Amino acid sequence: MMNICQISSREIGTDDQIALRRFVCCGHGAPSYTLDVQRYIRSLDLKNAIPGVYRMVLYCQGTSDIYGFCEFGYDDSLGPESGYAISFIAVGLEYQRHRLGHMLLDCVLRWISNDAAISGRNPYVATQIDAANAASIGLFSDMGFRDEGVDSYDPGYHIWSRTFTPVARDDLWLFQTVVF
Repeated sequence: MMNICQISSREIGTDDQIALRRFVCCGHGAPSYTLDVQRYIRSLDLKNAIPGVYRMVLYCQGTSDIYGFCEFGYDDSLGPESGYAISFIAVGLEYQRHRLGHMLLDCVLRWISNDAAISGRNPYVATQIDAANAASIGLFSDMGFRDEGVDSYDPGYHIWSRTFTPVARDDLWLFQTVVF
């Protein structure tokens, strides 16, 4: 049976707390890097906002389920020259392999580009990827990120980054029909 869904993106809200607790992005026996992400996402307390940290979700309109999650932002104490970081990105286990990760990362990059155009923040974004995480390496590589090499503070991970052109824009949110 095929399911047709209107996938949308938005910033996460406190009403998403229960859906976040139910979010499953990896199965039994998954590598530790995916289990760590799932544990982190499920442990979030959405009432405690952190300045400079944003969380975007993908969801199917008409449902409360979260299909994808991304945490990103900047450290305001470092000033606008510090650029941006993507801390976590995950797609629900049953929705993987439908390019939702690409859709979500594209939304986040549009948001970051718009913010850089408005704030003057450095148009640089980085993330940390476990060297064994082929799915994340493929996703970030497809989206123009390059491997800078081993993270000197955490040798099991590599730093992946890209620069971009800041563009003020109105198309910050995703509206895409997907067939599962």
